[in-house]
Amino acid sequence: MALDPAQRHQIEQDPITAAWEAERLAVCDNAIALLREIADLETDDDGDVILGADANGHNDLLSRIAAFLADHDQ
Repeated sequence: MALDPAQRHQIEQDPITAAWEAERLAVCDNAIALLREIADLETDDDGDVILGADANGHNDLLSRIAAFLADHDQ
């Protein structure tokens, strides 16, 4: 029995959808890892996170967050 066009389209789309979902899950896992790092940072008396920087004013965590957002902005 031949597949109708809708069934054929669904069969073609299933692997694409699965790959997209896997990518999104990986992105979420990476975002959660960054958030856990932020949660583990030292806080001041008001509960604000203290972000340290090197002598040039660079902060690795903030750089990684900016790169993550740039890579996954959709």
